[in-house]
Order: sequence, then C-alpha cells, then structure tokens
Amino acid sequence: MANQKPKTYDSISDEAHGSLRFIFDNLARIKQLDHIVKAKLNENLAKNCRVINFRDNNLVIAAESATWATRLKFEQHDLLTALRADGFHGLRSIKIITSASSN
Repeated sequence: MANQKPKTYDSISDEAHGSLRFIFDNLARIKQLDHIVKAKLNENLAKNCRVINFRDNNLVIAAESATWATRLKFEQHDLLTALRADGFHGLRSIKIITSASSN
C-alpha cells in the first residue's frame, strides 16, 4: 500500500460534488458573513462572537457567553440595518445564542 499524503482542505473542496459541494459552499458563505459581521462590531464584541448559520435569510450568531450575547443583543437592530444597507436586503432576522446553547 502506497503511503499517501493527507489531502488539504482546498484540494478536497475543489474536488467536491453534490452534497459535499453544497456543504463547502455554505461553509465559505458563512465564513464570509462572519468577516462582514465582525467588521461592523466593535473589536471586543467581534472577538467574542461568530456567525454559525445563515438559512432562509435568517442569520444565527453565537456569543461566547451570556454577557457577550446580551451586549450583542443591544447591537442587534443596528447590525441588521447595516447588513441590509450593505446588500443583504432579504435578511429577516438575527438570532443570538450562546456557544454553549444547543439551539
């Protein structure tokens, strides 16, 4: 048996088809949204939250703790408005959860 090198993420992503292609595309979109969202938040808040899902025009952001989730909730309306102004016109809502949450 030949000793094969492990494949890189990029090589697997480039070769993906069907459901796996959908997963990789969705992951790339979530990473891009995470970057956009963090650019709109103050530095401390951005360090303590991350976009974890975007489905049916609903954005889900996980905060590291209940404290950070509360701070993010204070920014929720302004963030929603800013994202809509930046081209996410169909964005309906932002759900905020804590990282330990199972939802």
